[in-house]
Amino acid sequence: MLALLCSGVAWASLPRAAYAPLDSQGQWHALGLAPMSGGSVTGMPMAPTEAVEAVDFVPKRAVAFQAPVAAPKPAPAAAGPLRIRGSVGDGLYWSLRAAGASPQVAAQYLAALATEIDVGEVGPSERFDLVLSANRDLLYAGLDRIADSDLQLVRWTANGRSAWIDAANVGKPAAAADGMTWPVAGHITSYFGYRYHPILHFSRFHAGVDFGASWGSPIVAAADGQVVRAGWSGGYGRQVRIWHGGGLTTTYSHMSEIVAAPGTLVRRGQLIGYVGSSGLSTGPHLHYEVLRDGSPVNPLAVRFVSTPVVDTHLAEAVKTRLKALLSVGVKRA
Repeated sequence: MLALLCSGVAWASLPRAAYAPLDSQGQWHALGLAPMSGGSVTGMPMAPTEAVEAVDFVPKRAVAFQAPVAAPKPAPAAAGPLRIRGSVGDGLYWSLRAAGASPQVAAQYLAALATEIDVGEVGPSERFDLVLSANRDLLYAGLDRIADSDLQLVRWTANGRSAWIDAANVGKPAAAADGMTWPVAGHITSYFGYRYHPILHFSRFHAGVDFGASWGSPIVAAADGQVVRAGWSGGYGRQVRIWHGGGLTTTYSHMSEIVAAPGTLVRRGQLIGYVGSSGLSTGPHLHYEVLRDGSPVNPLAVRFVSTPVVDTHLAEAVKTRLKALLSVGVKRA
């Protein structure tokens, strides 16, 4: 009984929250304080008066953040084209690095030379010559050689493809090898001459040779020449037409995809497209034709001879580009 009596007295001695109207409670809540009558030890006594208006919400005051002002950085110096020259010496790669070429540029230079010569045979007395763009991509790779003709390789981009062209020999016709390369790895399924057409169902002159090959098999140029057509050609589907000089032209039809671009020079054995069944075709194969002065002849009876093929417009453009590149200032090793 004594314990119950003591606990009751203690409970009665605790401060009790006084009842306040809802609008008054909202004001205290908005101020973030509890009234003294409610047991607060940090609040201040406030008596609501008629001058006080109840509010539903009081936003938290925001203090604008002021970021520290960084000191302005000096503008980087504009980088322009750069030319680097030097002697091969004991090693081409390390001589390039010592002359100021980055590892990436040195690798690009070696890869460019490798398209024409064996890099391992470059002699110590020979001299290298490089021109870099403003973003330090290799634009020109030159090599002054002692016993062989010099190299003047210009990076040339056309139809979305980049290649190295030797400006020293771009105007000189390269002799095409005698004979013809088989345009695709496959067996002959239809020969030159009259035959019964499998789709039209009547005898018809077959102006070329059909090679049976699986879909997507690579098709290559039979001989050196210039692409004069690359696109859709009616019943022939996707077709590439190559002029070889001397009145000879070859055509490659029913492709699934064309790689060669009109106007480009191609070498014997160079990829020009892939086997397909486009146009009037019963299945994947290559229809290959050879035309002499516009008239079809038996492809198996034709022997290609050396005929110079030169793109004079390309030669002039490359030489103009070379002249501009070699005008860039020199940084000597």
